[in-house]
Amino acid sequence: MKTWGDIKLFTLQKLFSSSGTTIKVDSSNSEYINSMPQVANEGLQLLATAGKFIIKKVQILHRPVQNLLNNGFITTDIASGENLVYEVDGARAYYFRLAGNAIVTIAVDGETLEPIANASKGFEIYRGLIPEGEHVVVTIHATNPSTVKNFCLYGEVFANAEDVPDYEEYVHYSMKELAPDFYQLAENELYYEGDGEPSYLAAVDYYQEAYKSLVIPRDKKGAYTVFYKAYPDEITLDTPDDYEMSLDPEVSALLPLYMASELYKDDDNSVATVYRNEFEVGREALSQGANIPRKEEFVSESGWW
Repeated sequence: MKTWGDIKLFTLQKLFSSSGTTIKVDSSNSEYINSMPQVANEGLQLLATAGKFIIKKVQILHRPVQNLLNNGFITTDIASGENLVYEVDGARAYYFRLAGNAIVTIAVDGETLEPIANASKGFEIYRGLIPEGEHVVVTIHATNPSTVKNFCLYGEVFANAEDVPDYEEYVHYSMKELAPDFYQLAENELYYEGDGEPSYLAAVDYYQEAYKSLVIPRDKKGAYTVFYKAYPDEITLDTPDDYEMSLDPEVSALLPLYMASELYKDDDNSVATVYRNEFEVGREALSQGANIPRKEEFVSESGWW
């Protein structure tokens, strides 16, 4: 595996600023060396997002919290002046969506909490905590025709209201939160490990939203291994020469070409152009290779894997 020092040396050799196997910093090459991190990052971004992708993986344990009501994902209309009542023991949090004009009251062992008022044409999301108690009664009184969707009462204890999860048919996972270096999902590279047999299969029943969120059916509980295309690590002036670059050999060969083409523009634009053309030809070859279809090992007629 090539180091950052190797990449710098190869670049200096193309700039005719080093004839040996070690880097000797002097007045003839110090300006090049100081400019290298910026152009290296530019080249890495070009290669990692449109050429040779950096593939990493993250694991998701998908076990959504159970709804104590076990009432599924339903939508209920409430006529003006009528009530919709939910009762359960041991509830410690709630989640629901509500449209229309309505007043929601929560009573714990007969003691009523501060009511929740809603007045909206579209669905508003409500989530919050419920004090400890035995019996919980939630009453939704419609002052005008209203609609309740996916009402849920959780028995789990959460630190604050923001931690109360959605109760929806599909669960959204932010890939940027799970993997800060996330660029995009790799094609057909999500694997499902369920509780039964077979235990590890290529999954197809998932979705992407805005290329940044992974959406998984709530009822498909299990562990998911997600392979994704990652942004490269940033190079700085403080990056040591012995830092190992997570680059395939073909990328290690192209990066010095890009760096030399950028650094040599003011000295000899014709030579810089030759280097840039060589880089683009190599990048195009990597891009074509990255899009070769892969054969899945598992096939299911059910459509889940």
